[in-house]
Amino acid sequence: MFQLLGAASASGYIITALFLLVAIGRLARSGLHRFTARLPKRSALKHYTMAAVSLMLFCLLVIRMCFIVTVIIDSAIQGDKVEVSGDLESQF
Repeated sequence: MFQLLGAASASGYIITALFLLVAIGRLARSGLHRFTARLPKRSALKHYTMAAVSLMLFCLLVIRMCFIVTVIIDSAIQGDKVEVSGDLESQF
């Protein structure tokens, strides 16, 4: 029981940290958008900076969603017995 509570607490901290990372990434994107607004319209620096920040934010979102899905799936199958056998009739 204590291991289950510890795992739930740890996953809660990790999910909170991932939400904070995404919020910080969005704040950084907003700040860089203000910075790049002063650059010329066809500036390569502006293009690559915004592309890199958008890619970083997308990766953070994907990592967060994968972790949330992993926690949900792990908690859903943790209590059930999972049996794997070669007999197709017993699996359905």
